[in-house]
Amino acid sequence: MGLLTAIPRTYFRVNELITSLMLNYVALLALDYVVFGPWKDPKGFNFPGTPMFTDAQSLPLIGTTRLHYGFIFAIVAVVLYYLMMKYTRWGYELKLIGANPEAAKNAGIRISRHILLVMLISGGLAGLAGMAEVSGVSHRLMYGISPGYGYTAIIVAWLAKLNPIGLVVSSVLFGGLIVGGYSVQTIGLPSSISSMLQGAILFFLIGGATAGKFRLRKYQ
Repeated sequence: MGLLTAIPRTYFRVNELITSLMLNYVALLALDYVVFGPWKDPKGFNFPGTPMFTDAQSLPLIGTTRLHYGFIFAIVAVVLYYLMMKYTRWGYELKLIGANPEAAKNAGIRISRHILLVMLISGGLAGLAGMAEVSGVSHRLMYGISPGYGYTAIIVAWLAKLNPIGLVVSSVLFGGLIVGGYSVQTIGLPSSISSMLQGAILFFLIGGATAGKFRLRKYQ
């Protein structure tokens, strides 16, 4: 999906936010097809989902905790991201493209190649995260497996300002926010309060970034 977003962005200047959001529906409909159709558990009492994974198909837990190996995948990905952005030429070129695409183009950097490669890697990481969620938490592929984790990831990255340490901290905090949203149902509050808080955080992040561009000047 990442590459399918990158190709129209690179060659036709199509906004990647629009294509990625539209492809979400393609992915969801493809998921619905397999869990309601060929992969549906024949012993699942008409529940839209695959049979439960075996132990060999599930990610093992870390020690006696409830954390599975997906947590290690995430930490390794963050470390590799940090090393790549700080110590490699490719990371420097990516930062230059993000800061000033015109200057990067004049410096001879092939922006289209970087876009394709970054989106391909991003799609792979998203797939790895989905695999960890399915194999480590639900242990089956089922309808509605994701309540919008991709949209939460946008807020996490924005809040962290793409800083590796900030990514870890903000993702843990938002993970607690999501889990807390389910827990507050025991006291009579709706679980949607978690989504409301996420939306409020994004709203104030965007508002703060916009307000920061203005300066108050006193004229005499």
